[in-house]
Amino acid sequence: MKKFIFLIFFLFVFLLSPQISFAEVIRSFDVNITAYKNGEMDIVENINYDFENLYKHGIYRYIPLYSKVGDLYRVIKVKKIKIERDGESEKFTVSNNKEQIYFKIGDADKTISGAHLYKISYTVENGIGSNFEDHDEIYWNITGNDWQVEIEKATATLSTDFSVNLTDLICFEGPIGSKDQQCKISQNSASSSQILYPGYGLTIVAVYPVNTFPKSILLKELPKTTAEKIGGFILRNLYLIYLFLNIIFPLILIYWYQTHKNKKRFGPPAVNFEIPKDEKGKRIAPALSGTIDTAKLERDDVVATIFDLAMRKYIRLEEVKEKTKILGVFDKDKNEQKIIKLKEADSKLDSFEKTLFNRLFETSDTVKVSDLKLDFYKTFSEMEKDVFKELVAKGYYIKNPKNQKAFLIVFGIWSLFTLNIFLAFTFFFLAKKLNGRTALGDEIDYKIDGLKLFLKSMDRNYKWQAEKFYIVEQMIPYAMALGYIDKFMEALKIIKPDYNPSWYRGYSGNFYVGYAAFYAASASNMTTSAPSSSSGFSGGSSGGGGGGGGGGSW
Repeated sequence: MKKFIFLIFFLFVFLLSPQISFAEVIRSFDVNITAYKNGEMDIVENINYDFENLYKHGIYRYIPLYSKVGDLYRVIKVKKIKIERDGESEKFTVSNNKEQIYFKIGDADKTISGAHLYKISYTVENGIGSNFEDHDEIYWNITGNDWQVEIEKATATLSTDFSVNLTDLICFEGPIGSKDQQCKISQNSASSSQILYPGYGLTIVAVYPVNTFPKSILLKELPKTTAEKIGGFILRNLYLIYLFLNIIFPLILIYWYQTHKNKKRFGPPAVNFEIPKDEKGKRIAPALSGTIDTAKLERDDVVATIFDLAMRKYIRLEEVKEKTKILGVFDKDKNEQKIIKLKEADSKLDSFEKTLFNRLFETSDTVKVSDLKLDFYKTFSEMEKDVFKELVAKGYYIKNPKNQKAFLIVFGIWSLFTLNIFLAFTFFFLAKKLNGRTALGDEIDYKIDGLKLFLKSMDRNYKWQAEKFYIVEQMIPYAMALGYIDKFMEALKIIKPDYNPSWYRGYSGNFYVGYAAFYAASASNMTTSAPSSSSGFSGGSSGGGGGGGGGGSW
């Protein structure tokens, strides 16, 4: 009894509730086919498509590109495509594979509703069946059987551009494989006799005298796509390709490296007593020199830039003692390194120097080195971009070698997984050796190698160095950037034990003690990479972590 009452209630609610339905329908699908003496056909499809109350961008239409003729294939070509909507040109895109061509008609930025007349025009090559002994025929599926909406009425009309008469015309309607010939024939046209539901279609067969059209081309197999052709070539020549990738190609790469990217062609470097200069005689900054030498910007290059800016009177370095509390009670002396701005950045500074300068003094004219630790890696990243942009502009590098190295490593891993072992090791070798430096960059690096010989052999001629102390003094930041600062400072202390430059102030009055503390503080506080990400469980917040973003409907 309860089930019966529930059923009555359900029917009552369903029947009395206002029912709103949305549907799409093709009111008419009219096709005109014009066959030409050369075997081509012009096809015009007039599709009266009613979206009713739905809002859509348009319609799509796809046409198979081949049909079976016994054991053979007739492959057609569709060209000269033109599409209109309501008498005006309509936007559309065309895509195809070896099985079908696809028209996507409409504007993604606009929606339409109601009834609209689409006119799809195209030319077909090799679409006429002219390989039979006793007749030629146009066997054409007018509507296609894969429409997802009803077609209320479909018609097909045939004509030619020359004088020839049909010998017969038949048509079929219904689902694929149907032999139903209830469709109507009238001279050179055919029309459906019923609504063509989804999956239904209208097909015509127009028969002409034999040799009315040129013989069509039939293939034993479907044409291969580019990917299939490449795949077939690889399979047929797998042994030769493997031999090439593992012996010939690696040898070519190694030969190229040895002949084009090897500084040994300059011979052993000679001792160089001069600061590196470019072709125009302009000084190459310490950080640029260090980057040219190692093919990457390092922390020492940044520290060298700070000392270089100090020696050029843009900043002053100071070491002071400050009181700090332990457990909020006891005072303790703490050494603090500070950088003081003396003047504004100007056009004499390189772009990477300006990036560093602006970061140091973004909030005040004094900055503690210990305050740089939190986010200095961002500045370092910007400096790296500036440095390689300048080195590329000077013609010393092709690109940032970090990107080149990553590219070679990826290819090396791919080679390893595809069992091209020798090729993989070649890529890994080149990733280590190649640095993106040009022949001009190699020449500059050759001179820098000569300067490195001088920096690490400072103890050989103290007298000359004492007499040329101004030149030696200018090499302090270069010794930092090139990795010889400790040995250089040991020799400098012997040459000038009381050295007390104006660009440095320390509470102890001893530059060598203060320099070491400043260098150590800079190295430990200037981070060059981002810290590890935090856990959402232990320190998360709304909006943090991965994911995020937003979305909407189309």
